[in-house]
Amino acid sequence: MQAAPQVLYPLGRARRLHALLVVLLMFSLALMAAVAASQPSLDLVVLMGSLLLPALWLSVRASPAPGVSLRWDGERWHLQGAQPVSGRLILALDLQHALLLRWVSPCVGSDPASPWVWIEQHDDPVIWKDVRRAIYWHTH
Repeated sequence: MQAAPQVLYPLGRARRLHALLVVLLMFSLALMAAVAASQPSLDLVVLMGSLLLPALWLSVRASPAPGVSLRWDGERWHLQGAQPVSGRLILALDLQHALLLRWVSPCVGSDPASPWVWIEQHDDPVIWKDVRRAIYWHTH
């Protein structure tokens, strides 16, 4: 079996992720309003509001710093930016046109600011298939 090609993929602003999270947050808020109207309880509203925190956290943590790229050199993954670091990727979600990846660094203390990486096809459609091939090659 032939190895996956070397690739350099820019990390964009994750527009689709943010759009998806906005839709989910709006739906959640509408559901919370309906539940609060039918069963007025401050505890229930606070509990439901706290369920929105993971979506907000992911939205902030999955946004890369400007100028960061993901690079596969044929052996390992690298996040190239102000502080380049090597590591591995774990595929968390595959939506065909977007991938949610978990970044794992082998060295303690060298983790990037965002352990989640969201990449989208529109960031570089020409090499999208190469990036997907490298991600799947490395996970098998």
